[in-house]
Formats: sequence, structure tokens, C-alpha cells
Amino acid sequence: MMAEQQITHGAETPSTLYIVDDDHAIRAAITLLAYSMGWQARPYASAPEFLADYQRSEKDCLVLDLRMPGMNGVELLEELENRGITIPTVVITAQKDDTLVSRAQTAGASVVLSKPFRNQLLVEHIKNAFEFDAHP
Repeated sequence: MMAEQQITHGAETPSTLYIVDDDHAIRAAITLLAYSMGWQARPYASAPEFLADYQRSEKDCLVLDLRMPGMNGVELLEELENRGITIPTVVITAQKDDTLVSRAQTAGASVVLSKPFRNQLLVEHIKNAFEFDAHP
């Protein structure tokens, strides 16, 4: 299944924000936030949907829900690591589980934010991730 929608804004090639969350309202809100920042948004309802569609772009960032049915956020990060894929990741969660948070950080998550979070805080972490992922 392809991403729900692909939004781009501006003339230059935008950074790509991948959003993986089983909550439609969260995906939609972060997609609109991405659009307002001039980023390309690619939302997915599940980890397998993301894995089936992911294509590396010049500057990527993944916003990933920690707890999802089926493959959770940590399992997705570990699968990406197994495939040799490194993507700056901001993990979001409504239920902070110290064991899962630790596993997510070990697998490469740069930060874990608890829901609800301020949009500006999320934007700051995404900008930092894009800077980290910028190719020379």
C-alpha cells in the first residue's frame, strides 16, 4: 500500500519527512506541520507499509510512533539497522516504556518525545535531524 499522500512545497527539492503512526489524526497533523515547514511529507499507517515504500532521499527524517500494532517502532528501527539503513529518527509515544525507549535509542532514535508535545519542540528536533542527515 502506498503512502496516503505526498505533499511538497516550494521550488527546491525539499527534505523528506517520513511519518509512521497508526493514529490517523497524528499522521495528518504532522503531515500538515511538515507542509507548513516546506518539507515533503510521506505518512504511513504501519511499519510494514513504510518498509515496502521507503526510498532514500537527499535529506530524510523519520517520525515514528513507539507503540503500534504488529511491528512496533523499536522493531522497525531494528529492522532498518539490520538492512544497513540509517535515518535520523524522532520517536513519539503516548505510553513511555523505559525498556522500549532504551531499545529505540540503542537502535538509533535521536530523541523520544511524549505525546502530547508542542509542535515547536517537534519541529526543532526534526530540523536537527535534517541537519544531521545533510549530505556534503
